[in-house]
Amino acid sequence: MASGLALLFGLLAFLGMQLRITMADCPLDFTGLNFTLASSMCSNQGDRGKCCRYINANIAVSVARFANATRNLGVTPNVSDLCLQTISQTMQLHGVPRNATVFCGFGTKILVNYECEGRTTVSQMLQSPRFVEVMKNCKVPLAEESKCKKCLNAGIGYLHHLIGIEDNITLSTCRDATFAALASQVDEMSTIDIASCFFGVQGLLMHPASKPSQSSLTPEPSPSPVVADSPSQSLLGIGIAITAIAAMMLLVLIVLIRRKSRELEGTDNLSKTSSKALSPCAMWKFQEGPSSMFRKFNYREIKKATEEFSTIIGQGGFGTVYKAHFSDGLVLAVKRMNKVSEQGEDEFCREIDLLARLHHRHLVALRGFCVKNHERFLMYEYMENGSLKDHLHSPGRTPLSWRTRIQIAIDVANALEYLHFYCDPPLWHRDIKSSNILLDENFVAKLADFGLAHASKDGSICFEAVNTDIRGTPGYMDPEYVVTQELTEKSDIYSFGVLLLEIATGRRAIQDNKNLVEWAQPYMGPDSGTRLMELVDPNVRESFDLDQLQTVVSIVEWCTQRESRSRPSIKQVLRLLYETSEPMHSGFLQAVEDEESDDGNHEKSRRSKGKLHTKNEMFLQSGDGRYLASSSSTSRSYCSRSFLLETCSPQSPLNIFPV
Repeated sequence: MASGLALLFGLLAFLGMQLRITMADCPLDFTGLNFTLASSMCSNQGDRGKCCRYINANIAVSVARFANATRNLGVTPNVSDLCLQTISQTMQLHGVPRNATVFCGFGTKILVNYECEGRTTVSQMLQSPRFVEVMKNCKVPLAEESKCKKCLNAGIGYLHHLIGIEDNITLSTCRDATFAALASQVDEMSTIDIASCFFGVQGLLMHPASKPSQSSLTPEPSPSPVVADSPSQSLLGIGIAITAIAAMMLLVLIVLIRRKSRELEGTDNLSKTSSKALSPCAMWKFQEGPSSMFRKFNYREIKKATEEFSTIIGQGGFGTVYKAHFSDGLVLAVKRMNKVSEQGEDEFCREIDLLARLHHRHLVALRGFCVKNHERFLMYEYMENGSLKDHLHSPGRTPLSWRTRIQIAIDVANALEYLHFYCDPPLWHRDIKSSNILLDENFVAKLADFGLAHASKDGSICFEAVNTDIRGTPGYMDPEYVVTQELTEKSDIYSFGVLLLEIATGRRAIQDNKNLVEWAQPYMGPDSGTRLMELVDPNVRESFDLDQLQTVVSIVEWCTQRESRSRPSIKQVLRLLYETSEPMHSGFLQAVEDEESDDGNHEKSRRSKGKLHTKNEMFLQSGDGRYLASSSSTSRSYCSRSFLLETCSPQSPLNIFPV
């Protein structure tokens, strides 16, 4: 009995504490924030990305105000749920649809506490390595596009150094923490200026004349006349209170019992998970793949082929790569996954699922896999000349010729064209960079590492933005994607623009704490004059083609536009690269255009096809099979007739270029 009373009093004390917390107010200040504008964005399905940015920006400004007053990067955990509930009610009062908050990840991605890698205060952020660079590049005003871009690039570089490559999933929260730390050092209007740049929004503050007070953001009960309580009413109130407390005690007991049950079940599930031989997605794909091209390898033969895992040829964000000589003469590259966390298992499954069904001469082929307890291995075709990154940046390497560099760019563009237009559904690679471009013995370039690849939402060529966790490599990441968290094929286009600039200049994507695109601006602008030639890698400065360089610079400027809608498709990029690489390509493109422009005239169409065939023969006689790079032979049957034009047709070009 005594233990029961002790439990009862303990529960009452717990309930009292919870009631005090519940009755407390959310300390965030929403005064003057324009939730009405957010509502108008969220009401239009086509503006869902802007809707999320406005919600995120409004909350970030309120957290920045709190940080300015308390020096903390958000509210404490005990009032976090209350603040989320208050903000949700506020947005609903202003007309923000409930499904918009769900889509934007309110409470999961958009938070009210910006703890970043253990840093919970403004001082800790300000004292973190390289934050001074962010403050230096983010001085207000930031309304000018170039200043804003410079600020964003500095922020991306800082977060890359702070978080590292393997933990990009926390980038969104740390980005908001960076904003709050910056905003805590300036006044209100400067805070709005920084928020407009960080989140790509305008009009965050309402007009001063229409600013609502803090209290107006939450509904107030209407006043009621004061009536004296009668004894019966008092007794009734006491009875209701006792009943409510008893019900709450019962509810708490149920919650505690269920939580304990889940913990016990979790222990059982963990042991089951650790004993799994292979994840369902990987097993499904293994059963589907042809055994001659794709098979399951034995751990012992991998260990022997890699000489006890001593033949290291590379290391990436998700594992170490070894060269393997198998007893049957087969030579492969073996990627050993770093760890089998939930994220690592997801990357492992995704690469198997994608690469086992992707077949293109400019994509690294997956030959098999191996699972041994907690170990995961992926086997790829071996690329004799390593990565493009090694050839551009490793000392002692023979510099790549200018012609080879242009051809490598064409190879990568062909791979992207296949992923964006001829896969079903279309795919976005999300991690285009020089270390993911591998070269075979003839320096044919192939795209590798599909651990971050993402399928388009509806499988159509008219791509729709997908809201995702921010993943990728700083320096190559699309700034608009970092701000909006909206992934489209144009994010790959931005990364390709950075890669193309890296190929031409021989500089890293981030070098000397400076973003490559930002560094190149003085050499690429309309007033650059003769400085354009200074852009070229000194190793090929005596042998490059000026016309080709001008085309490359034009493509880079087009691909790295701040707004994704202003960037080209990979087909448009590929066309320009073809035209500048060989004069004969221009004639070929004209032949395709002639065919497409007059589908109604059958004879003319036949003559165009004959002309196209003649061009094909000319290429074949040239003896350089590399310059026939096209993904048309692997296109989807309902996709584009031409692998260079944007038009769609029910037909497909049948083996214009054999692959």
